[in-house]
Amino acid sequence: MAGELFISGLTGTNFDGGAMVDQIMQLKSIPLQKLQREKALVQAKLSSLGNLSSGIGDFLSLFEGLNVDDLFKGKRATVSNTDVLSVSVTEDAPNVEFSVTVNKLAQGEIRVSNGGFSDLASTFSSSGTLTITYDTGSGTEIFNIDYNAGETLEDLVSRINSSQDRVSASVYFDGTSYKLMLSEKDVGASTVETDTVGSVYAIQVSGLPSELGTDLDTIQDAQNAEIVIGSGSPVISPTNTFENVISGVTIEVKTTGSSDVSITESYSKVTSFLNKFVEKYNATVELVDSLTVGEEALFRGDYTISSVKIGMAERLDPLINLGLIDYDGDTGKISLNTDRLNELLNSDPDAVRQAIEDLSGSYRVFLENQKDLFSGFEQAYNDRIESIDNRIKSLAQRLSQEEQLLRREYAQLEAFIAQANDIRERLKQFVVTLSQMTKGGNQ
Repeated sequence: MAGELFISGLTGTNFDGGAMVDQIMQLKSIPLQKLQREKALVQAKLSSLGNLSSGIGDFLSLFEGLNVDDLFKGKRATVSNTDVLSVSVTEDAPNVEFSVTVNKLAQGEIRVSNGGFSDLASTFSSSGTLTITYDTGSGTEIFNIDYNAGETLEDLVSRINSSQDRVSASVYFDGTSYKLMLSEKDVGASTVETDTVGSVYAIQVSGLPSELGTDLDTIQDAQNAEIVIGSGSPVISPTNTFENVISGVTIEVKTTGSSDVSITESYSKVTSFLNKFVEKYNATVELVDSLTVGEEALFRGDYTISSVKIGMAERLDPLINLGLIDYDGDTGKISLNTDRLNELLNSDPDAVRQAIEDLSGSYRVFLENQKDLFSGFEQAYNDRIESIDNRIKSLAQRLSQEEQLLRREYAQLEAFIAQANDIRERLKQFVVTLSQMTKGGNQ
């Protein structure tokens, strides 16, 4: 019965039933070992097919959702003097050449109190309210900040900064006095330009503590950036960025001076796509070769696998006919002829567009079919593994039952041999005794 314990070699005989059962079971286990080796091989093939299927899926993703027209929608800007300005463009920008003269750069207004403390630890002698007026150019914003007797300049600075977000306050030391400095926090928030003669300021104050004086001195004027495109009128911006002066064109000025700008078609997305195509093509070729080439290849001579490489090569004609790729017949890999690509993009971009459209249609269908095919193979291999597992389980159970039966039978045989040996010894002793008794009677 199950769970029985059979121990051999305890009867004192030369017969070892346990060792004999072990040898018998080793022979009977050969089919089980074959099944286990078969399972390991199928699992290795399944894993390799999974890698190939994944590689094909990665290649297919290059074409899924691809809009060929979008590859050709791009513009680029060339700037003759990048120290003066930089230009970024969108696909809506026109193809145009123009000159830009930078007359002024934007800068924020900085004003300092005309009075101050000789010691930073000094405090205000009285309480009051400081009023800050910020002129955006389209209106004013007013902020009231209370201060108290016994507070320091640094206390006032902290309170100003926490009360609003238009002006940045700090302590300014002119070599003699510690003063209150107010500067524009965001230069682009105001279009006002400082005019000291006309008393026009972006930042104005009233109610300064008596220790800080009666008004503010200007140490840096508020100023808008100014450019001239071609011979046109000056264009103003509160920051150093000019957006959509020309549709889809953004100009960032860096210093005063002049620069020429040229906006042309950009085919960087076309080049990027074809480089990715070459990369994924060659990666798939390597996967196929790893499975089919060499003595140790799991699918050596398997046409279904090697046909992937053949099918991909057969669909390269749209690129080969234009001289856009070079095909290596020894390795089956390809490389992009960038010189020829650039030449065609400049002379006949529509030919490149049509080649990519033909390539996309052909490869999408082919790779989808291949992916479905290998997905079916993977399922078949999974089913095969499940079948082998069931056979292994059934055979292991049968071998276990046979082993139990053999051990029981050999244990009984060993006990019988031990009993026979015991009887033999008794008979031997009886014969010896009888012989001795008979000899004694003759005397």
